[in-house]
Amino acid sequence: MEKKSGVTIPRWGIGIIAGVGVLLVLLLIVLIPRGGSSSSASSGSSASAGSEQQLTHATSSLAAGSCGAGASDDESVMDAAPKGTKWVTTDSGWTGPSSKTAGPMVDSPIRSCFEHSAEGALYAATWTMLQLNDPAVSQQTYERYVINGTGWGTPSASAPQQVAGYQFLSYTPERAVVRLAVVIPERGTGWISADVTMVWQDGDWRLRVPDGNAKNPLGIGPVSDTTKFIRWGTV
Repeated sequence: MEKKSGVTIPRWGIGIIAGVGVLLVLLLIVLIPRGGSSSSASSGSSASAGSEQQLTHATSSLAAGSCGAGASDDESVMDAAPKGTKWVTTDSGWTGPSSKTAGPMVDSPIRSCFEHSAEGALYAATWTMLQLNDPAVSQQTYERYVINGTGWGTPSASAPQQVAGYQFLSYTPERAVVRLAVVIPERGTGWISADVTMVWQDGDWRLRVPDGNAKNPLGIGPVSDTTKFIRWGTV
């Protein structure tokens, strides 16, 4: 028997107390996360989930395009040429841009269904102009993707053009004005530009012909300073 502070504790009682203490220590070792790794993992998961939520929110703030085309708030294409552009040539010899995300999602009978984004507007503007001048598909393009074009008619067919560059004059998710520069190899190497106004309507970008100046509604003319354009294309 041991006596502490006036209280007599049997030796067998001391053994029980010691055993309980050992069990408590073991439980604490098992339950408490080692080195805070579980806490870090949980924190990392939360951060990852938060990023995914922010990304989803950023891309879902705009209505998605038709035919599987999505939407994006990314406007980096206004300052630098889009990455991952693939240039494809039609049966008529016209070469235009293609992207897995920006479009076109449909390539027959005309290229259509573009992403609801600045990049999608650029791709749509390029294909609309190319196809309006391609005699094989110009009428279909005019009927389906030209707004306010009454009395203007389709542009006269010309030799295949090659895209040289572009410049965004303005952009909102509902309206984009892109100055496109092209080269007509058969007529020389000089650049020619056109101001293309694209509006978002019925799930796709469509060309809106400006009011007035029916003879040259897109302001088509020679380019005197190519340095103002973002180089992009096959030239």
